[in-house]
Amino acid sequence: MPSLPGIERGNVFSIESVMARVVRPGKHVLLLDEGGGWRGCGTAWKLAEDGHQVTILTPDPLVGKELQRTAADFPLRRTLRQLGVTWLLDVSVLEWHGDGVTIVDHNTREESFVPGDCLVLATTNVAANWLAKELEKTPRPFIEVGDAVAPRQAPYAFHEGRKVALRL
Repeated sequence: MPSLPGIERGNVFSIESVMARVVRPGKHVLLLDEGGGWRGCGTAWKLAEDGHQVTILTPDPLVGKELQRTAADFPLRRTLRQLGVTWLLDVSVLEWHGDGVTIVDHNTREESFVPGDCLVLATTNVAANWLAKELEKTPRPFIEVGDAVAPRQAPYAFHEGRKVALRL
């Protein structure tokens, strides 16, 4: 969906604004983690350390799926549990109500309400192509790489940048 229904009700924050302390989340934080990496899990960890009650909501079958087969895999989930973080797997958020979310379980298609003071979004990023848009107005040639092309992990940017550099 292009926009989350109910987002206009407020108390919906990006992880960047939470981690930069631009916003102050409530006591019970619902964190929608669609990436399965450090962005969502690290934010949940920090919020829990700061005394927030955190519930991770993810469409994935496990928390931190992008960290599988790394040294962080099991210790991450163990630490989150020790900090009191809970999670709901295989779910998507359908609507923010201002005091919680309606979720749908991917396996049963059942909908339910999960209460929370705020919703923190660790969702898919968009391409950071603002510089390319500016450069298009000039006669200067350029080649886009990395997150300017599409949001993804650093190794892709390294690979693309190296390919471009080798052609120079």
